Amino acid sequence: MTVNDPSSPNAISVTLASFWKRLFAWIYDLLGALGIFVLAVVVGQILLYLITLPFVDEFNQVALAASKSIFWAAYLIAVIQYYFCWCWVRGGQTVGMKAWNLQLYKANGDLLSWKEAYIRSLLSLGGLANLWCLIDSQKRGWHDVAVDSRVVVLPKDFYKNKNQKPLI
Repeated sequence: MTVNDPSSPNAISVTLASFWKRLFAWIYDLLGALGIFVLAVVVGQILLYLITLPFVDEFNQVALAASKSIFWAAYLIAVIQYYFCWCWVRGGQTVGMKAWNLQLYKANGDLLSWKEAYIRSLLSLGGLANLWCLIDSQKRGWHDVAVDSRVVVLPKDFYKNKNQKPLI
C-alpha cells in the first residue's frame, strides 16, 4: 500500500502550497538559518583559535585572514545547506515550514533522500527557485521539478493522528 493509495484508511487529502505560503515560510526560515550561521561562525572561530594557538601570537590576524578565505565561505554555506537537508530528510519540514503547516514530499509520498535533498538545496539558489511556482501548474519551484517533490499544506489537525499519510 503506497502513500498515494486513496483507499488507505490513513490517507488524507492535501493541497499544494502557494507561492505566498512558501515565501512566508522562507522568511521564517531565515531566522533559523541565521541562528545556524552564528553557531557555525562561533564554532569555526573557536576551532581556528585552538588549532592556531601554539603557532600565532595575534589571533585577530588569523581570524581576519580566515574570513576572507573561500574555504571559510564554503564551510558556512555547507553548514547551512546541511541544516536544510537534514530537516527535509528527517521530517520533510524546516522550522518555517512547520510554522506554516507545510511539508515536503516526493510525488510518491516519500520523504527526500540525502542525495535529493542536496540537489534540491543546490538548485534552490537561496530560495529564488520558488519563483518558478508562480508559473508552474503544479506549484513547484524548479528545484522541486528536479527531484520530483511537492510542498503541500497540511490540515491543522494533521499531527493529532500520527498514522496519517498525505494523499498527493
